[in-house]
Parts: sequence; C-alpha cells; structure tokens
Amino acid sequence: MLTLKVFAPAMGQKSPSPFSMKAIALMQMSGLDYQLKPGDPRKGPKQKLPVLVDGNKQIPDSTHILAHLKKAHNIDLDQELSPEQMAVAEAFRRMIEEHLYWVLVYSRWIENGDEVREGFFGSVPAIMRKFVFNMIVKKVRASLYGQGMGRHTPAEIHAFGAADLEAVSQYLDTRDYFFGDQPTSIDATIFGIIDSIIVPRLDTELKKNAISHQNLIDHHTRMGQHINIKDV
Repeated sequence: MLTLKVFAPAMGQKSPSPFSMKAIALMQMSGLDYQLKPGDPRKGPKQKLPVLVDGNKQIPDSTHILAHLKKAHNIDLDQELSPEQMAVAEAFRRMIEEHLYWVLVYSRWIENGDEVREGFFGSVPAIMRKFVFNMIVKKVRASLYGQGMGRHTPAEIHAFGAADLEAVSQYLDTRDYFFGDQPTSIDATIFGIIDSIIVPRLDTELKKNAISHQNLIDHHTRMGQHINIKDV
C-alpha cells in the first residue's frame, strides 16, 4: 500500500502545511488506496514533507508526487488541459507556492508566534517550549530574509498576499474549479494554501483577505467535499 507521510495534525488542520494538504488532495483525487501517516521531515530524503512511499521508493515534494502518480500509476489529473491551460496552471502554482506561501509563513511564525508556538509545540514541556520555538523562528526569519519576503514591511507583505489572492479569485471567477467543472492539480494547490490560511484560528490580514473572496471559500468547501477530506 502507498503511504503518504505529512506533518501531524495541528492548528485545526489535518496537516498544517499547504504542501501536505495539497498532497492529500492529490492522493484523494487519484483514487489510489493509500494510508496517511505523520512523518518526520528530518528523516526524509530532502528533509521535508510530504513524502510518498511507494514500495522501496520515497518521493518527496508535492510536485514530484504528482509526476510520480502519472509515471508510475498512469494517473494524469491534468489530461484534459490544453497546453495553454497547463502553462496558466504552472504560473499560478509558482505564484502560490513560491510567493503567497511566504506571506503565509510570515503571517504565522512572525505575526502570530504565540498562537503558533502553542499550536505546534503544546506537547513540549513548558520549560523547553519557548527555547525550541525561538530557535525555529530564528531560522524562519533567516529563510524569509533570504527568499526576499522578509525584507519588506508588514504592510508591503500584506499587500503581496492580497494581490496574489485577488489574482486567483479573478481567474477562478464563477467556475466551480479553476478550469471548469472538474478539478485538476492546480485545484489541489489552491485547496492546500486556502486551507492553511483560513482553517487555523489565527487573526491575520491574509485570512481577512482570503475570506473576502467568496469564490475562494466556496472553492475550498467544494474541493473538501469532492475529495472527502473529512474521511481522510
């Protein structure tokens, strides 16, 4: 049986990572029999999650998991898309995963540190909790600065997030899914990021912007029902 390793449930999510939620959506959409297990990123081939275990193979990264489903299991979730639609999907995927994602990281770890600390590390003894969390936040700040998002002011970061969400909302428009009446892999990407923005009980500008777009909220609900996320 296939095994999908993701971060353990936290912050009200089945996995508190947009990439893990995307991978869960992809596996649900694939129709393959698989089991979901909490993983340790330190033990993964790239020290990150999600990781799909297929026999003696470990496939890290949600994008590589999508490619593996097509190559190894002949499941192409984008087979109905035209070359132009594939290009549009790739552009939006990169915007979400390489730009909007960092706004999410900032809104969680920098702006809502106390809530995130308790949500992720509540089981860690109190005497160690702040120490462990502060070490992680130091690394997060360095990553944000290196990527570039952390060099901007809070207002500028919020504006980036608002613009990205507006772009997704405008393109989605009144369609059920990004390209029509059937979901494709970009819908899994969108589901993952929106789930990570709106489900945790955090008061963030990013969340306020997301819930101001009713079509994004409807898309999240529709995708959750389509992939039977409650049954995972």
